[in-house]
Amino acid sequence: MLQKIRGGKKREMPRSDVGVFGLGVMGESIALNIARNGYGVSVYNRTPEKTRKFISERGAARGIQGYYDLTEFIRSIARPRKIIIFVKAGSPVDEVISLLTSQLERGDVLIDCGNSHFRDSDRRYKILSPQGIHFLGIGVSGGEEGALKGPSMMAGGSAEGYSEMREILDKISAKYEGSPCVAYFGEGGAGHFVKIIHNGIEYSIMQSIAEAYQFLSLVYGLGTEAIGEIFDEFNRGELSSFLMEAASRVLLFKDEETGTPLVELILDEAEQKGTGLWTSQAAMELGVPAPSIEEAVIARLISTRRKIYSVTGLLNGKNYPTASEKEADIELVRDTLKLCFITSYIQGLDILHEGSSTLRYGFDVAEAARVWRAGCIIRSRIIHEIYLILRDRNPSASPVNEVLKHYSENIKTNISSTIKYIQLSLSNMIPVPVTCSILNYLYSITRKRLPANLIQALRDYFGAHTFRRIDKEGQFHSNWGRIISD
Repeated sequence: MLQKIRGGKKREMPRSDVGVFGLGVMGESIALNIARNGYGVSVYNRTPEKTRKFISERGAARGIQGYYDLTEFIRSIARPRKIIIFVKAGSPVDEVISLLTSQLERGDVLIDCGNSHFRDSDRRYKILSPQGIHFLGIGVSGGEEGALKGPSMMAGGSAEGYSEMREILDKISAKYEGSPCVAYFGEGGAGHFVKIIHNGIEYSIMQSIAEAYQFLSLVYGLGTEAIGEIFDEFNRGELSSFLMEAASRVLLFKDEETGTPLVELILDEAEQKGTGLWTSQAAMELGVPAPSIEEAVIARLISTRRKIYSVTGLLNGKNYPTASEKEADIELVRDTLKLCFITSYIQGLDILHEGSSTLRYGFDVAEAARVWRAGCIIRSRIIHEIYLILRDRNPSASPVNEVLKHYSENIKTNISSTIKYIQLSLSNMIPVPVTCSILNYLYSITRKRLPANLIQALRDYFGAHTFRRIDKEGQFHSNWGRIISD
């Protein structure tokens, strides 16, 4: 950009290193993060007032330049231009890409950092690559605070584009013992695929924590603050994690107006943006069982539809017992939650492992565990342990086998607690769908024989779908003693 100076001469204004298109919460936070790490940043929002507000309140102090004309915004960025897009997933991303590419050149880098579906990122990568535009789809986890202070970042798309952005991404990402929590997972939508599965794991762990909250409240009669203190204790031990810490803080936070724990005043309807559903769909398409993630999605759906069913209270005739905190079996809950955490991670990593091969992304799931150790919503002591388990294995080996083998003694010990937890829940008419699914999943994958032989026999009975035998090679069909005539 040229600026007039005395004598009518013009000088070149310093160009920004990165442009950020979209100034929602995440866009603003990433822009501030990049600027704090010493890079020049240009920002643009389709609503000019949003740009003015951000620059006047936060951006100017960091040297961030705001633009109100798209062409000027693009010209302000040094070549090859690097533009990060933070807009709502779906068609808005396509609209922004269309606006930008008409003014971009070969070698420029476009980075979608929203919660896009990996199939959309696959498509965008294929469209932009022949034009010489390096497209990156980067999953960003950590919320507003993570984006501002250092998120976990999962990149996919153009390898050359990632090389152009790598220094900046390493600087702005979260760090675990000095290691940047960012990685390149392959072409196309690989990064967004990993982020979607991250969110599915998040759904499962959150629901298991919510079930434990209700269990402690209804079975043991504990108050919200007492449960918050218990969760804080859990967070200082083997369940140390962002979500455990967050649950504790939420339960202990009081509404200023009423003095009541704020969580008690919140309507019990859990919304969702769709990433948990996408995880379930991906698991089904890839043929990978992920029942805990699916149950977590269903639990949210049920929470929003009870008014439609109009049967609330039909089975809520149970008089729940009350107990002091000393009488509550806290270890029972802690052991159950640990099993839920481990199994939620296992199911997510299984989806990633199959997806890496089937979708031809070619990444090692250990890299996902590595970048999830800091900055992201599912960071925890357990995921660090899982990374250590997986990093030295053969990348083609199933992560399920390796993780289960490591935690086998722990699982054997904790399974009795989980059984008792479920028995107490169901006898008190308390739904624990994710916890039940965890137990059923572990029972199913560790059984030497399942009743699927009957299912296959029935399929052959009515549909001649054939079956395999345990004592002979090949495919077989039986008429099952029936005489079938025209």
